[in-house]
Amino acid sequence: MSRSRGVRRQIGMSRIVITGSTGVIGRRAIRELHATGHHVRGVTRSAPGRERLASLGVDAVDADVFDEASLSRAFDGAEVVINLLTHIPSADRMADPSAWAENDRLRTKASAAIARAAQAARARRLVQESIAFVYADGGDAWLDEDAPLAGGGVTTSALTAEDHAREMFDGDTVVLRFGLFLGPDSGSTLATVEAARRGTSIAAGPPGAYRPTLWLEDAASAVATALSVPAGTYNVADADPPTNAEIDAALAAAVGVTALRPRTPGDGPMSRSQRVSSRRLREAGGWAPRLRAGTEIWGRITT
Repeated sequence: MSRSRGVRRQIGMSRIVITGSTGVIGRRAIRELHATGHHVRGVTRSAPGRERLASLGVDAVDADVFDEASLSRAFDGAEVVINLLTHIPSADRMADPSAWAENDRLRTKASAAIARAAQAARARRLVQESIAFVYADGGDAWLDEDAPLAGGGVTTSALTAEDHAREMFDGDTVVLRFGLFLGPDSGSTLATVEAARRGTSIAAGPPGAYRPTLWLEDAASAVATALSVPAGTYNVADADPPTNAEIDAALAAAVGVTALRPRTPGDGPMSRSQRVSSRRLREAGGWAPRLRAGTEIWGRITT
C-alpha cells in the first residue's frame, strides 16, 4: 500500500513513460509534457504506434501491457509512469456489454501489471486514469472525491484499476477521474453529433440529470498537472457540469434543429445525475478547464 498518499513531492523535469500513449488523451498528454521539457516515452507494440510517437517527437518503447516483466524493462529509469489505457467500443456497440470486454481487461489485468512494474522499476509516481461516473446519483448536489460510490457497468473495472494503482504501488499514486471526453477525434462525440443531426438525443439519463463532461485538451492538461499535486484522487470535469437538457439544447443549436428527441432513460452509471466538482484539483494544482465542454464544444466540431 502506498505510504506517501496525500504527500506532495515536487517533480521537475521528469523521465516519464506513458501506457495508452497513442490514444486520444495519450497523444495530447505527450504534447503537453514534451513541450514543457519532460523526457517522455510511449509504450506501443505496433509499427503505426511507433510512427505516431515519432511524429510527436518522443521515443517509443516496446512492451506487453499485460506482462509485468516486459513493463518493468520499459519503465526502467522512469520517475513517473502514466497509465492512460482504455479501449472504448464504437458508438453502435456501446450498449452491448460484451463490447467492453477488452476495456475491462485493460482496467483489471493490465492495470495490475503496470502498478507492479512501476513498483519494480522504482518509479516515484504512478498516474492512473479513471472515470467520473463512479459516483452514486447525487441529484442536484455537488459530488467531490469523497462522495458515495456506486459500481456497475464500466465503472466496476475503473474502480478496480484505481485500487490496483493505490495498493500495488508504493510511491505517490494520483488517480484522475475524468468526465466524458469530448473532442473532434472522439468516436462517441462524433456519434453524438450525427444523432443530433437526425434530431435524436443520446443522453442516457433524464433531462435534469447533470453530466460531467471534459474537453480532450483539458484532460491532457490535467495529466500534466498530476505530476505536481499531492498524491490522491482528483475529479477532472467541466467546472460547471451541464445537465442533459443544456447539452441537448447546445447540440440542437449547433446542428440547426429545433430540439432533440429524448431517449427513454436507462438505469446504468451514465444515467445518474453526477454534478462532479473538480475543486480539489483546481486548489491543489491550479488546473481549470478552458471550455465548458458539454455546451461549448459542439460549434467547434460542426463548423
